[in-house]
Amino acid sequence: MTALALAAAVFAVLWAVLVIVAQALNPEQSPLSMGMSGLARGQAPWVMRASFVTRGLSALLLVAALPTALDMGALALTGLALLWVWGVGSAALALADTDLPGEEPTRAGAAHAWIALVAYVAGVAGAVVLSLALRSDDATAGVARWALPIALAAAVALVAQFAGFGAAARQARSAAALPPGDPSGAPAGTAAPGVPPQLGAGQGSAGRPGRGAGADPGASRGLAGYAGLLQRVFVGLLMIWTLVVALGV
Repeated sequence: MTALALAAAVFAVLWAVLVIVAQALNPEQSPLSMGMSGLARGQAPWVMRASFVTRGLSALLLVAALPTALDMGALALTGLALLWVWGVGSAALALADTDLPGEEPTRAGAAHAWIALVAYVAGVAGAVVLSLALRSDDATAGVARWALPIALAAAVALVAQFAGFGAAARQARSAAALPPGDPSGAPAGTAAPGVPPQLGAGQGSAGRPGRGAGADPGASRGLAGYAGLLQRVFVGLLMIWTLVVALGV
């Protein structure tokens, strides 16, 4: 294991610690329905912002470490480029705050959501491609036995996360169409209570990045009520993948 790979593993663990601390400092934000980015708008926002940077540094350090362990063919280069996007995008999330539930959409919130979207897709694609590259080399095939299933599980979690936030968006649109004072939902023009904000903090009233939503997790129905949990599972799997690869090479 190189010093760069060890540093990548250390930052992966530090990311988990920071997220746990940020959640503990903001118990009013449900980890089931609320996305993690909302923690950067709560108490001690620097903790969650630091976790974004830490996550990005972990990925970038692994990008720097892997060329010494991999046969640098087209597969490995593609995977490294995708992982670089994941790392840069993760760190960049600290620069643009998400929109919290019930807030009017902002450019910063939309930017945060789109950065997260690109980073998420690139991250899971990079993990799968690099796992295949690791499997093709006898020296790293043992690492790939663990890395590839984790990467594929992360891909499934990503799809589930998108389904969760999509369900939240549909709930929000339905609630926005209700007349003012309708007891069956939120007032017209507002998002449904409990719908998580966009990919950063959940999904909002228009179903597009940058829209806010309500904050009562108990009001979310079905998959929408677990969008935040699915996001945490997805990102957690990518960080476990990072840790396994960093320690294995």
